[in-house]
Amino acid sequence: MPRSAAPLTGLALAALLALSACSSSTEDEPAGDTTAEATASASATAASTAEASVGAGVETTATPGAGAGSYSSEELTTILGMVELPDGSALQVLPTEQLDQSMELAREFLDSVEIMPEECGVFVSNTLETPEGAGYATGVAMSDGDAVQTVVSLASSTDTAFAEDRIEASDDALDACSTFSVETQGLTVDQEVERLEATTDADRTFGTLTHQSSADAGEQETMTVVGLRGDLAVTALRTAQGSVPEGSQEELQELIDATLEAAR
Repeated sequence: MPRSAAPLTGLALAALLALSACSSSTEDEPAGDTTAEATASASATAASTAEASVGAGVETTATPGAGAGSYSSEELTTILGMVELPDGSALQVLPTEQLDQSMELAREFLDSVEIMPEECGVFVSNTLETPEGAGYATGVAMSDGDAVQTVVSLASSTDTAFAEDRIEASDDALDACSTFSVETQGLTVDQEVERLEATTDADRTFGTLTHQSSADAGEQETMTVVGLRGDLAVTALRTAQGSVPEGSQEELQELIDATLEAAR
C-alpha cells in the first residue's frame, strides 16, 4: 500500500483546523459557537479522509471479523458507541446527517484556500472526495477546556480502486510537501509534517505529526494515526493548541485497537 495514506488524513485536517482557528479569532463570535464549528469541521474532515484511506489498494478476504464485506454508516456508528477513551469516557458520536452537512461546508470553505507550493494542494483535494456508497461514522471528545480535540473516524467501502490515482498523486507530492503554507482571506498558516513510527493491531498502520503556525492564531499540532484492516479504515487524531499532550501517540494507537476490537 502506498505510504501516503497518513498524510491524506493529517495534512488536510491540520490545514482546515488551523485556518478555522485563524478565521474565528478575527470575528466577534461566542466561544461556544467557535468550538462547535471547529468540532464539526474536524469531524467531517476526519470522516472523509478515513473514507479515502479505504480505497488504498488493501486486499480484502471473506474471513468473518477480519474487515470482510462493507459496514454501513449505521453499523459504524454503533461500533464507535462502544469505544471508550483512556479515561473511561465515551465519544460523542455525530449523526451521519451532520457529517454530510459539515463535509459540504468544508468543501465550500476549501474553495477559498490557496496552497503553496501548488502541488501540495493534492492532499486537500483528495481528502474531501468519498467512494460511492461508503459507510462512515465519527466520534469526538474535548478536554482541557476544549483546547484539545480527539476525533475517531471509521469508514468502509468495497470500492478499493477509488483512491488509487489519488493515493499515487499524494505519494508523488509527499517529499516536496514536508513544509508548505495555506492561505485564505489574507490569513497564512505554515505547515510542517513528519511521519510517526506508529504500531497498532491493524494490518497496516500509518502516522503523522503536523505542526501549524501563524501570526493570527499562534501554534497548533495535529497527530494522526490510521489503521487499516480489510476494507475498514480507522482514523484517530488529536489536535491541540501549542502541542499535543504527552502520551498522545500511545492513546491514539489504543483507540484504534479498541475500535478494531469492537468491530469484530
